[in-house]
Amino acid sequence: MAFVYPFKGLRYNKEVVGSFDKVVTQPYDKTTPAMQEEYYRRSPYNVVRITLNLEKRGDPETPYPEAGASFGQWIADKVLIQDPRPAMYAYYQEYTIEGQPRIQKGFITLLDLKNSESGIVPHEHTLAAPKQDRLRLMRSIEGNEDLIYMLYSDEKLTVNRILDDNIAGRPAEIEVTDEYGATHRVWAISDPEALKRIQDAMCPRKLFIADGHHRFETSVNFMNECREKGWEPEGPESFDMRMVTCFNSCDGVTILPTHRLIRDIAGFDAAAFLRGIEAHFEVEPVPSASLLWRRLKEGRDETVIGFYPASLGKFFLLKLKETNEADRPLDVRVLHSLILEKFMGIDASKLAAQSHLDYVRERELCIQLVDEGKYQAAFFLNPATAEQMQRISSRGEKMPQKSTDFFPKLLTGLVFMRMQIRK
Repeated sequence: MAFVYPFKGLRYNKEVVGSFDKVVTQPYDKTTPAMQEEYYRRSPYNVVRITLNLEKRGDPETPYPEAGASFGQWIADKVLIQDPRPAMYAYYQEYTIEGQPRIQKGFITLLDLKNSESGIVPHEHTLAAPKQDRLRLMRSIEGNEDLIYMLYSDEKLTVNRILDDNIAGRPAEIEVTDEYGATHRVWAISDPEALKRIQDAMCPRKLFIADGHHRFETSVNFMNECREKGWEPEGPESFDMRMVTCFNSCDGVTILPTHRLIRDIAGFDAAAFLRGIEAHFEVEPVPSASLLWRRLKEGRDETVIGFYPASLGKFFLLKLKETNEADRPLDVRVLHSLILEKFMGIDASKLAAQSHLDYVRERELCIQLVDEGKYQAAFFLNPATAEQMQRISSRGEKMPQKSTDFFPKLLTGLVFMRMQIRK
């Protein structure tokens, strides 16, 4: 069961910050050093100064004192203003993918951590270092500055209809077009009857974590830490709640693949590797990148993986031979368990240590990095589907890290939550 609640969110004061596109950002884990510097340049109130403060460059294990001080000062100076009434926030994303315009309709809410956790289903493994980093930040700001992307299923689209009815004829209170061309719009919904209908519709739903596994686990860890200290919530906005955004997978969501780059494998021989996997895969040379992309798309109903090794300078399509599994194995799981672990020795411990594998969304960038000699090879994947993710998660299984890349990302800084704690 998913217990969701309205809350008095903190939002940027437009009279102080000006245009919203100066102060919101991509999620912290999608922010490159160059993006970080650009966000700093845009505004002294850009949310990057909280979520990914430069103090981390000087101290990788920083407790984020500057981030915490900035958050408190912005509230005191009314850079951030708390809404007068509890609300849930309609969050609509409009974008184009493969030439097709799309819209995703969700809402920002508080999720009750202490009562909802059994109904929250993760689908990816997490790493210790990012969780420790986010925990240090949460201790400093005692709030939420970013969003966790949750999926639920409701073929009747009940909540979407409530959202549509309540924003009809109203201009968006926040509107931003991000670096990738997606337009993000936000409206506060504070009508008590509408909020109750949303809560009732969501209560029986199971929530799947789409993006934000590390942040969700960090929120639970922080809640337990606060309880151990004897702290108590002093209002709806506190450590036992987490700010999330919920989207209905039945209304369509976009998942992009995250490709893999391998490095630092001693004695790696691409030709020998291809000969070794022939017992499991049909290996098809492909003359160009564009043809490989087409062959991958054509093979979405099969298990196919693209391969580009630096030493051979050629593209290959790897097609899994017949399997006895009842349902088709997930491409990324085959890549990790069969190819990376069995034939390259990149096991779970090495994945956790991040010693041989990096993740990149852009296919062309993967090719460039291999050609520049920075990586030994690239593996290209088709995207998983929301249905696959939910089916695997419902069985209690987890997918390899970065198996899914939901698009567009949820912008950071649209709404904030400040915890009320009695210490």
